[in-house]
Amino acid sequence: MKTLKSVLTGIALLFICVAANATVKPIADKPTKTDIINIYIDAITHGKVNTLANVLDDAMEYDIQRGENVNALSKDQLIQSLKDAGTSDASVTTEITTLADDDDASTIKVAFKYADYVRTDVITLSKTNGWAITKIVTSTK
Repeated sequence: MKTLKSVLTGIALLFICVAANATVKPIADKPTKTDIINIYIDAITHGKVNTLANVLDDAMEYDIQRGENVNALSKDQLIQSLKDAGTSDASVTTEITTLADDDDASTIKVAFKYADYVRTDVITLSKTNGWAITKIVTSTK
């Protein structure tokens, strides 16, 4: 009987220790503005589009200015065009400038400097259920 009490006490102590050491894993933090910009830059410069869809708002607008013409793409069209391009340019450098920033919205300019031209993207991020890209305007020089 003494052995049975010792075994049951040991098992109860084991369950208490396991329950005390159990940790609740937090839900993965939502990406920050910096994370989102870096994901976008990786998609443009290195063709890494796997996580891009997660940081683009469903109603996102993507405008490409070519002279006086402006072509508009949806989120799906942008991702598909980046997948189709699928190229990586190791020589590209980027310059990031914050144009406006507050608790609910941010506007960031990213200059992609290639060997023979500069592509400038003005990216608008909005915070609703976490940060997401809501608008991108692209021009080249």
